[in-house]
Amino acid sequence: MKLEPTIPGVDENTDVIGRYQAKNEIWTPANAISFFRILLVIPAIYLLTSKQFSLTAALFCFAYLTDILDGFVARKTHDVTELGKVIDPIADKIFVASVVLAMLAVGLLPIWFVAVIVSRDIIILLAGIWATRRFKVVLPSNYPGKAAAFSTAATLFLSLLGVSDTVLVFMMSLSIALLILSLFVYGVRVFSLLQKANTSTPH
Repeated sequence: MKLEPTIPGVDENTDVIGRYQAKNEIWTPANAISFFRILLVIPAIYLLTSKQFSLTAALFCFAYLTDILDGFVARKTHDVTELGKVIDPIADKIFVASVVLAMLAVGLLPIWFVAVIVSRDIIILLAGIWATRRFKVVLPSNYPGKAAAFSTAATLFLSLLGVSDTVLVFMMSLSIALLILSLFVYGVRVFSLLQKANTSTPH
């Protein structure tokens, strides 16, 4: 991934990492929406285990809208925060992981698809923790990641609606391809920061 040119007179490492820095506030409207999305796990699991799939699909759509809303509110109010960059993807991962595991338990998803989703999220989470400790900033999501999130959400939604196996396999394959691509892009971003940090460190 090509890095943006540095500003004359500014330390290269600070310039590159500074592009990802945000505010340190905690209690913002956007963060509150992200926390609320985590709470939606409780009714989602209840509805799934009760096999009320239509209501689960409706709740899933609502949760996805909150994911769009918190980002919109953060940008609109100029309140993009370091915590928000953490809690937003974590809320997504908690909600999606809980839903896919519950869907696996009731027979709506194959184990290989669930394994890919959960494994990728664990890798991203661990890499994010390492990057935060190493660079003192939280890396934002990338566009392939957003596309993967949308594709995965659509796959889960269609599965809840009971679409044909052909459609479901196509959507799962598309989701996995995007999940792998987003993981690759995230890895390139981390590697680029690490490379820049290493070349900027005096020996």
